[in-house]
Amino acid sequence: MAESDTSPGTPTDPAAVADGSIADLMPAEGRAALDAPAPVVSPPPVEPMGSGTSPTQPGAARTRAAPIALPELGAAAAAAAGRHFGLLLDVGVEVAAVVGTRELRLEQVLAIQAGAIIDLDRHAGEPIELYVNGKPIALAEIVVVDGRLGARVVETLAHPSSRS
Repeated sequence: MAESDTSPGTPTDPAAVADGSIADLMPAEGRAALDAPAPVVSPPPVEPMGSGTSPTQPGAARTRAAPIALPELGAAAAAAAGRHFGLLLDVGVEVAAVVGTRELRLEQVLAIQAGAIIDLDRHAGEPIELYVNGKPIALAEIVVVDGRLGARVVETLAHPSSRS
């Protein structure tokens, strides 16, 4: 970095920057602003709902929205939607296998260290839960596949076609 690229009082040694705080890099006027109390700003008054004005535009008349009726999708429309569903089949989703859960107080969490044992809400041999994007989809048993953990589905909880 050229000498002309630095302002007076700005350290050029990276070690000097790493050891100080960000305030050490600021001019004195800027540091004083950091120490000053923040001004108190009151929010604008809010008119109660139904007062006839818009909260974003004082004095503007409020427009009422009329309900709309949407037609039922027939078999032809559902089939057309199914054809376009294929466009989504390569979208990634997160799959999680939950062995069990346990609620702990923060005090207990902070006391956890190497060797601690946390008993979970499931017994050995019970199926684990499989979730896709946070939604339960199946029960499974833990298996070993090429030295890695896996899950063998033993029961599905819902099929997309059975959703209401």
